[in-house]
Amino acid sequence: MTSYVRAMYDFSGEPGSSEISINVGEVLAVTRTDVGEGWWEGKNSQGKVGLFPAAYVEVMSAAEAQKHNHQPAVSSPVAVATAATAVTGDSTTRYDQTADEYDDWEDDWDDDNDTYSEIGPSGAAKTNNHAPTATALSHSASNYDNKNLPAAPMDDTISLASTAAPSNTTTLKKSGMFGKSSDSYILGLGNKEKLSDHEIVHIAYVDNFCYWQTNHQRYSVIVASPKKETKFKGMKTFIAYQLTPSFNNISVSRRYKHFDWLHERLVEKFCLIPIPPLPDKQISGRYEEQFVEHRRVQLQEFVDWVCRHPVLSQCEVWHHFLTCNDDKMWKSGKRKAERDTYVGVTYCWAISPPEKTLLPSYVDAQMESCSLFAHTMDIAVRNLLALSNDTTKRYQTQCKKEFQRIGDGLSDLAKALNIDERRAPSKSTALSESVGRVGGIFIGIGQLFGDQPKLDWIPFSDRLHIYRGVLNSFPDILSTHKGAMQKRKECERLTAEQKMSNAQMTDVNRRTDVISYAVMAEMSHFKEERDTHLKQALKSFIEEQIKFYSNVVNRLQEAYRQFD
Repeated sequence: MTSYVRAMYDFSGEPGSSEISINVGEVLAVTRTDVGEGWWEGKNSQGKVGLFPAAYVEVMSAAEAQKHNHQPAVSSPVAVATAATAVTGDSTTRYDQTADEYDDWEDDWDDDNDTYSEIGPSGAAKTNNHAPTATALSHSASNYDNKNLPAAPMDDTISLASTAAPSNTTTLKKSGMFGKSSDSYILGLGNKEKLSDHEIVHIAYVDNFCYWQTNHQRYSVIVASPKKETKFKGMKTFIAYQLTPSFNNISVSRRYKHFDWLHERLVEKFCLIPIPPLPDKQISGRYEEQFVEHRRVQLQEFVDWVCRHPVLSQCEVWHHFLTCNDDKMWKSGKRKAERDTYVGVTYCWAISPPEKTLLPSYVDAQMESCSLFAHTMDIAVRNLLALSNDTTKRYQTQCKKEFQRIGDGLSDLAKALNIDERRAPSKSTALSESVGRVGGIFIGIGQLFGDQPKLDWIPFSDRLHIYRGVLNSFPDILSTHKGAMQKRKECERLTAEQKMSNAQMTDVNRRTDVISYAVMAEMSHFKEERDTHLKQALKSFIEEQIKFYSNVVNRLQEAYRQFD
């Protein structure tokens, strides 16, 4: 039975692509839900088939579909339930299926799964993922500033991230991580399995500042050798990257989908630590050499940021991702990570804070300062990203063309001069020859402008991309902290009404202090990180700018010498 959906929002398809435009209230017959990246394929009332965002539509009931189609009802609750699951995201059996479909090392998780010569937006091969679950929909919603998938307007039926959110900040944090589990932590209830010593994270308090304590040696990971690989006799194609940690020098092969899975696990586990974003997903051009290399660079930025973090770099799921080469061990570690009970605020059971009790006034001042800083820096980073993108386009198109036009104009002048010089040859170097060389120099300068962004503006924007994702996480972190403080106030009221003992209230204060310590420790780490990382990014950018303009000056001096 064909399933039907009704458009909840207007969507304008990109001209010349496989997308179709839809209007609010329009009914479409769904032809495919396995396109991937949050896209579905359907046919409108005019018979036109194309792609549209799955988050923009709602599945119609069997009765509504029958009424619309004017056909006898065919009992197919499975088909309706399957389509409804794709939208509502009922994924309760996602990790509990007995088959190995979802545990296979090469299962279909993400956009790296190419299908069978089918055409997606802009004429590119489309992906063939499983129908999106709630997590998948919310994750794709967080990527709505990606050119490939627009943002649906916010309403009460779909939980979406801000349209300004970076590509890989999933909505696990935004979906209310501070819920019953976090209340249970504040009240000292719930799971309290004994943690091993290496799982305990310590926080130091020195000179009124909090720091994550690090007792391990730093290491690095190299992301290299992206290679196009196939399976199923060439029916499926993907890019694999080789990751080599410095602590063992043993390489592992990882696809983008593995990074995507890791990112989801980290976001779910560490609600008080901002997780750096992954590169934006993309449907078209994923196997072009320039795109693959750019993605590798951005993955390297992600890996470097995690390696430098004192908590993330030591967590079990991260080391599993870096070191596991065995299929069975991978499946076992994957299931363990997905069933981890120490996630969200509950992870605070693994944090060992200082003994000092924090003053509420001090904590409030710290949080207010962090909120103001994160908001202000976020605006600055977005402005710089926009400037970087605009300058890149201007260098590669406008500036390049302008200098090439100058060169072409001088070349035309040289041709004209040469006509007269053939009549009366010059005793010295012909002027036409000098002018022609200068024209060639200006054309070369235009090429320099076209190539330059690859050396300065694009690498700079890649580093800003990391900050954009990290800064976007701070409002959720501060919101989680605010929820903890509100819960403490509720407990204070219960204590005043003698419904909670003073001893219990002391424990509540202690556990909320753990959350405050964790947030302040992360603020300190972010300050240290940006002081080194951002400084180096700016130095590298300016260094490339100096080289570029020095090269332009050298070319102009060469043009000047043509007339000596």
